[in-house]
Amino acid sequence: MIDLHVHTTASDGSLSPALIVKEAANLGITHLGIADHDTVNGIEEALKVGKKYGVTIIPAVELGTDYEEMETHILGYFRPDNYKNINHYFDWILQKRFQRNEQMIKNLQYAGFEITIEEVMKKANGGTPGRPHIAKILIEKGYCNDISDAFNKILLRKDIYIKREKTTPESAIKEILKAGGIPVLAHPVYLEESGLFEKALSLFLTYGLKGIEVYHCDHKEHHEKKYKEVAIKNKLLMTGGSDFHGENKEGVELGSVKVPNELVINLIKELKG
Repeated sequence: MIDLHVHTTASDGSLSPALIVKEAANLGITHLGIADHDTVNGIEEALKVGKKYGVTIIPAVELGTDYEEMETHILGYFRPDNYKNINHYFDWILQKRFQRNEQMIKNLQYAGFEITIEEVMKKANGGTPGRPHIAKILIEKGYCNDISDAFNKILLRKDIYIKREKTTPESAIKEILKAGGIPVLAHPVYLEESGLFEKALSLFLTYGLKGIEVYHCDHKEHHEKKYKEVAIKNKLLMTGGSDFHGENKEGVELGSVKVPNELVINLIKELKG
């Protein structure tokens, strides 16, 4: 079993790197891609625990970018000895994320919700605070019933929501390459639903895109078939994973997306050069 796209408490997942690796081992997952949003802070812990439980950890990161006003994610896969090379890229991203959190919390306070930045930081427990942490506090205080309720009824309200400043796909792809990683287009179905997939792919290839996520929790069988054909045509690596966030993304289980073994074999071979 393989899952090359999971999130931990280092970003917006609900399980720590150690717990997610233990759970992966219990499920029989042999290769696990830790791909937190805009941080690699959870990877060191995952690598240590992975050795203990016999789970091969593939260091990764998922970078949020904007393409024609569409949120577009670029995955970067690394070797255990070079993933920290991307660290410098996160300084600006983290600064903007903290500013966004502060403004959204101010908007919530103005709208009558009792919540503080200190509560959100505590809820993140050393990880990067984000909207899922804000949502959990709103749930605990009885303002909503669950994560979906928190987002749809509160956090996406026009008077509360603040758009996150993102970098460009070009910058993300080139920085991953510069750091010795492999840039991969994450969940391309989102771009396709907006009618931007073909145009974006053509452009991203000129930036140096090396792979495409064929298997994902939101991909149907016909999507997988199409993206596999796209990968073959453009000589791109294929990857796949559940996009597991624990309780912060309802209905998605660890290892729930079937990923062919040869994908991780090809990925590791490419990473070794």
